[in-house]
Amino acid sequence: MRNVASFVLGAVLLSTQGGPARAADEPAPPPGWEAPPPLATKPAKAPKAAACCQYDPICCSRQTSIDQARIRRVVRVLEVRVADLPKEDAQEAPKDGPGIAGVRQLHIVDGNGRAFPWLDGPVGEIRLMPPGQCGEFKIGKEDWPSPFYAEPEFQGMGSGRVLARFKDKPADKGRSLLTGLLSYLSFDRADGDGIVVERVEGTLEGTPDLHVTRRARVVAAPILPGRVNAYQDKQGDETRVVFVLPEVLLGFEAKETKVAGGFLLLRGETTETFTTYTIPVGPGRSGVGTFVIMSRWLRRWFPPKNQEKLPPAQPGAVAVSQTSVEPEPRARVFLYEPEPDIFE
Repeated sequence: MRNVASFVLGAVLLSTQGGPARAADEPAPPPGWEAPPPLATKPAKAPKAAACCQYDPICCSRQTSIDQARIRRVVRVLEVRVADLPKEDAQEAPKDGPGIAGVRQLHIVDGNGRAFPWLDGPVGEIRLMPPGQCGEFKIGKEDWPSPFYAEPEFQGMGSGRVLARFKDKPADKGRSLLTGLLSYLSFDRADGDGIVVERVEGTLEGTPDLHVTRRARVVAAPILPGRVNAYQDKQGDETRVVFVLPEVLLGFEAKETKVAGGFLLLRGETTETFTTYTIPVGPGRSGVGTFVIMSRWLRRWFPPKNQEKLPPAQPGAVAVSQTSVEPEPRARVFLYEPEPDIFE
């Protein structure tokens, strides 16, 4: 009995000292297992955005959208120095002073097509249209711009604004209806393939002679004659490039690219007479806008002097950039492989 007790006690001692009985136990956990792993620490400063994203906080998501788009093959690139583009001449009248002289009169007619003034008063209505071949205008601060065409063939898409309709002739021959704020943007053909762009703001004071408070005028240079012209303007101290196109199908534009006019494939969208892309210029800055030129719409614009056969739908893009390897900013026009007309 004493021998059995000695055997059991010896086995217990061996097991506690790492003897043979230890092999049957589970392996011990690694040292320090009781302590949780250290928490991740945030960097002291947020990572600096890439130079191309300085002006666009959602640059990465925009690039993802671009990368997902179908790749188009570029078939033509046109490039000009921004410094070679004409500069807009802007004038502003002093407050409480005379208006700016030399601005063309507005076209104001009655229901019988007679021009102001009417010795016997207007008949039926008073209709107003700015000068120029085409463009847009608005009356008052809250008005939405209305398109207009001077050529009768296209006036069904915009023939001015009816200020009033009436059965009885106004007592003052309609002068009291010709009052209030008015602004317009007009386009005309210049020599060669240039396009005269004119912006006017002023006040109607009872006659077609607008009291002009601001006027900006430039002859936009042709980059792609009959389709893309361009010029420089200024907003405060910032220089910008303005691309002038006919009405196009709008596509993608970068954040700083401002678009006016153009056509969206949306229900209820109306015709516009033009499209402009305005892109700021400066070191490290860039902008782009994409579109599709529809050849069937070019008749309403300014066909080039040298006619060429054009595809039904021509995808393209305009861009301005001055990267770290470019000593000066440049404006570019890209043309991609033609597409079928989606309206056919």
